[in-house]
Amino acid sequence: MRRGLEHALDDYLVLLAQGGSREAFARLAARWTPKLLAFAARALGTTEAAKDVVQDTWESAVRGLARLDDPARFRAWLYTIAARKCADALRGKYRHARIAEAVQAMAADATNPERETNDRLDLAVALKCLPSEQRIAASLFFGEDMSVAEIAAITGAPAGTVKSRLFAARKALRAALGETHDQS
Repeated sequence: MRRGLEHALDDYLVLLAQGGSREAFARLAARWTPKLLAFAARALGTTEAAKDVVQDTWESAVRGLARLDDPARFRAWLYTIAARKCADALRGKYRHARIAEAVQAMAADATNPERETNDRLDLAVALKCLPSEQRIAASLFFGEDMSVAEIAAITGAPAGTVKSRLFAARKALRAALGETHDQS
């Protein structure tokens, strides 16, 4: 299987960064930060929280890069860190903000019935309603085009559990988006 020039460049930059090259690490960060931001924003539902998570991810990556044995696993390793940071953010300090946001949204929906119809069509709103495990799995699968095996490696969950989470996420997203018919 041919991995492509992008993967080869990442492998090379990882090796240089492990050797102490700050420039190589900076290039890795420049290449991967937009992808991590997109993933974290989908997983967390806000761009501001995503920026914090990505910064935390890179801080952990700086500390742990020397322990990465196989540069070819850099992508999965980096997303593992990001997924854990997203899960921490969802469980921890952002819990109160989400509760306050939900209360505000419920109050706004009560005063504006048209908003409910618009929100049903909004995928970002539907993703916010998923439990964190399903949200992360769906974000990696649909947003980052990762396989079930890659998601299992990143999240530390068995492949069957990842499949169950994706199934439940699809079902919840269909319901949230108003699809009432089954699709094969």
